[in-house]
Amino acid sequence: MISINNKRFKLIIKVGLIIFVTYFIGFFFFKLANFFKISYEKEQYTNELKIRKQETLSLKRKIVNKKEKMKEIESRYIKKEELDSKIKDIYKRMSVLDYNLKYLSSKKMCVDNYILVTQLTAKSEEGLKAGEGILSYLGQMKKSEKNNTIYFVNYISKPKDIKK
Repeated sequence: MISINNKRFKLIIKVGLIIFVTYFIGFFFFKLANFFKISYEKEQYTNELKIRKQETLSLKRKIVNKKEKMKEIESRYIKKEELDSKIKDIYKRMSVLDYNLKYLSSKKMCVDNYILVTQLTAKSEEGLKAGEGILSYLGQMKKSEKNNTIYFVNYISKPKDIKK
């Protein structure tokens, strides 16, 4: 049987306890430092999240304001249906025996810009010039390359409250 004397036994116990206490204190401080590190990171992420939420809310408010402004601006300009009826009325009044203007369609390019597709038929050169004069009065016109009677007119409308 192996025998350990009393002094050596006490020394082994003391060394074991010192190692255990050192390990326990080291483990405690390691966990404490880890806890503070995690809480610091959590606070940083929380602050960043608050900042991002404020930015998001600010952007959402800006978007809503821009949409309201766009609706207000669009309401100041002529609508496609109104334009169609006005152009048809103008063409009906301006078409005479020498030339005939026929409204085919229009395409909205932006808030105030439309492309009008018009057919102009004329019996004489003077009638053609008169019809082109009316079209050029409405806006910049371009003759179709494929069809001699089709014209494209770039119509730019003015705001309703500025029109006289």
